[in-house]
Amino acid sequence: MPDPSRIRADGSVRPPAAPGAPGLPTARARPAGLSVWLMAFAAYTLVALALLAPILPAFGAAIPGGPVAAVDGWQNVWNLWWVRLALFSGRDPFITDRLFFPEGVALHLQTLGLINGVLVLPVTALWGPVAGYNAAMLLSLALGGLAGYALALRVCGAPRVAFVAGLIFTASPFHLTRIWDGQLELASLHWPALYALFLLRAVEDGRRRDAILAGVFLAFTGLSSWYYLLFMGLYAPGFALLWSVGPRDTRIAPRQAVGQMGLSLLVGGLLLLPVLVPALRLALGSPGAVHRFEGEEVLRRSANLLDFWLPSYLHPLWGAWLFERVRLGWHDYSGDWNVALGYGALALSALGAAWRPQRAWRWLALAGAALVFALGPRLQIGPWQSSLPLPYALLETLPGVGLGRRPMLFTAVATIALTPPIALGLRALGAMLWARRRWLLALSLALIAFELAVGPWLLLPMDTHPLNQRLAAGTGAVLDMPPAAYKYIEPQRAQLIHARPIPGGYLARPPRYTWPYTAPGVRALWTMRPEPASPFLDGSDGPLAALAFYGLRDVVVRWDQIEPERIPQVRAALEQALPGLAPVFEDGTRSLYQVPVGAARPIAAFSGDGWQRPESDGQQTWRWMGPEGALVLINPGTEMRRFRLLLVAQGYRAPRMVRLSLDGAPAGTWLVNRGPTRVWLHFWLPPGEHRLVLQAPADREALPDSSRMLSIVLLEARLEAQGGQFGTRRSHTA
Repeated sequence: MPDPSRIRADGSVRPPAAPGAPGLPTARARPAGLSVWLMAFAAYTLVALALLAPILPAFGAAIPGGPVAAVDGWQNVWNLWWVRLALFSGRDPFITDRLFFPEGVALHLQTLGLINGVLVLPVTALWGPVAGYNAAMLLSLALGGLAGYALALRVCGAPRVAFVAGLIFTASPFHLTRIWDGQLELASLHWPALYALFLLRAVEDGRRRDAILAGVFLAFTGLSSWYYLLFMGLYAPGFALLWSVGPRDTRIAPRQAVGQMGLSLLVGGLLLLPVLVPALRLALGSPGAVHRFEGEEVLRRSANLLDFWLPSYLHPLWGAWLFERVRLGWHDYSGDWNVALGYGALALSALGAAWRPQRAWRWLALAGAALVFALGPRLQIGPWQSSLPLPYALLETLPGVGLGRRPMLFTAVATIALTPPIALGLRALGAMLWARRRWLLALSLALIAFELAVGPWLLLPMDTHPLNQRLAAGTGAVLDMPPAAYKYIEPQRAQLIHARPIPGGYLARPPRYTWPYTAPGVRALWTMRPEPASPFLDGSDGPLAALAFYGLRDVVVRWDQIEPERIPQVRAALEQALPGLAPVFEDGTRSLYQVPVGAARPIAAFSGDGWQRPESDGQQTWRWMGPEGALVLINPGTEMRRFRLLLVAQGYRAPRMVRLSLDGAPAGTWLVNRGPTRVWLHFWLPPGEHRLVLQAPADREALPDSSRMLSIVLLEARLEAQGGQFGTRRSHTA
C-alpha cells in the first residue's frame, strides 16, 4: 500500500519525495489563490445560512437559542448595541454609563467581544443590534469553517478533504452549543483557530510575517474572549515544545520554535496592552471588587470524564432525552456542559493517527492535554466525585484566573487540535474508498452529518413592549422592579430600545455595587420590600426629592416578573418610596411611575447597614449603631451652603468616643456619655452628596443569644440649613 501522504484527493499517487527531503512538508498543497478562498468562504456561508435558516425571516427581531441564550444571548446583543453607541459617539467602549447607574462600570473584564462588535458594526448600525447579533453568529459559522479549512489544508494538503474537515470543525457539538447558548464571544472559535494556523506556519516555515500575523489573531482572540486568550497562551508553549521534539526529520529546531512562538505572544500582548492592563488591575484588585467563582462552582463548570464520550444533547432525536438524564445524573444546571467530541470525529482522528502517526501525534497530544484541563481541579466520573487532583488545580494558583474559572471551555482547544488528525483521517478514508467503494465513503460522511445534526432552533423575540418606546422619549435613569442583576437581563433588553441608563445590570463578572443600599430612598425599590422605617431625618426632604436628586426619573414595575406572594410587599415598597404617586401607565403586566422634579431642598438620611432597625417604647424611637454608621447629607442646589446637624445620643453601658469624618476627611470627635448627649455639627457643603461617618468602639450586647455589636444609641437627629429648618418636624424614624 502506498504511503497515504502521497495519495492525491483523486486517488492517484504523488511521486516520492527526493532523498533527504524533510518529512513535514510532503503533504502541503500549493498556496491557493484568492478565488479559491472566496469560494470556500461562500460555501461555508451557505452552510451557515442552512444551519440557522429559522432566524432568517426574523433576522432583526429575534435571536436563536435555548434557555441559556434567553439570558446570555441578550447580554451579547446588548454588547453589540453598546459597542455601536460608544464608537459612534466617540466614547471608550470599555467604560459604560448605561449600567450600574450612577457610577457606571468598566467592561475590560467582561465578555464585551469588541472585535465582534466592530466586525458587524455596519449591520448593527443599519438594522439594529439583533440583526448584528445574528450576522455575528452566521459569521462565526462561516469563518469557523474557513479557519478549520485553512488549518486542515496546511496539514493534509487536499482541498476537498480540508473543506469537509472545516465543516466538521465549525459544526462540532462544542461550537454549536455556544450558539445554542447565545455565547457569541465563545462561538468566535475562528480567532483561536487562526492563531493556531499561523503559529504552525511560523514555527514550521520560520517566517516572522506568520508569527506577527499569529500575534494579530491572538489579539483578536483576546478581544473576543479572555478565556480563549488564556487557553491559547497556554497552548503556545506546549505547541513549541511538541514541535521541538520527535524524529529528526519531523522536528523543528527549538530556537526557531520558541523564538517564533515568543514573537507571536509578544505581538499579541502589545496589541492587547491598552485593554489587558486595566483588566489585570481589576482582576488583581481588592477582593470583592468583582465576582469570583467559589470552589464548588468551579467543579460544576468542569467537564465530567463521561461527557466526552456522550453524543451531543443538541441532536433532534436523542438530545432532549440525554440532556434530562445527564442533568439529573451529574450536571444540575441549565446547560453549557455539552463537550461531546463526536464519534465520527474521534473515529477519523484515530484513523488519521494510524495512517500518518508522525503528523498526527503532536495534535493528539495537544488535544489530550486540553481535555485533561477541561476536567477541572478534581476528577469526576458520572455521579462519582473523586479526590484525585488534576493539573487544572495548578492554574487556580495563578493571579486573576479565579475570576473566570470554567474549565470545560478548554474543550475549545481540543476541538481545534483534533481538526488536523480529522483531515488526515478523511484523506486516508478517501484513499481507501474513493476508487471502488464511493458509496461507503458517502455513507460514512452522511453518518457524520447525521450525528452533528441540530434540533429545531428556538426563536427568542426582542422585547417590543410599547412602554419601551415611551421611555425612549424621556431623560434620566430608569429603575426596573425587579432590577437588573446577575442572570436577569430583562431591563437590558428594554434598554436596547429606550437607551437610558439603568441601575445594576447583568455582566459576566458583576462589580461591587453598594449604591442602591446606601442611597436614601432607593433601597426599598431595589430590594422590593419596605424598610422598617423611613431613613430620612427631621428637617430633610423625602424619598421623591432623593430620587429626583439622583436622576432617577422613571420606575418600571414588571408585575409578570414578580412572584405573586411578593406583590403585597412590592406595593408597600412603592408606597414608601413613591408616597402619593400614581402610575402614569398600567396594562396589568407593567406599571410606570414618573418621579416629579420640584424645588431643590436639603436631604439627610441614614445610610448602609451600620444602623440597627429602629426600636420604640411607644413614646420614643431610637436606633442603635454598631462600630460604624453613616449619614448621607445632600445639598441639591448649585451653590455651597451652610448646614447644621443636631444629634442626641448616649453610649452603650459606658461613655464612647465617636470619631467623625466627612467625605473621608477627619471632622472631629464627640464624647457620648452614658446619658443623653447633645451636639450641633456645622458644615459648609458644596453641591452634591456627602457622607458623614461616625465610628465608635462597640461591645457585644449583654443579652443571651445576642450577637449585636453596639456602641451608641441615637435618640434624635435633625437637619437645619442656613439657620432655618427645612420641612415639617417629625420623628427621624417615622
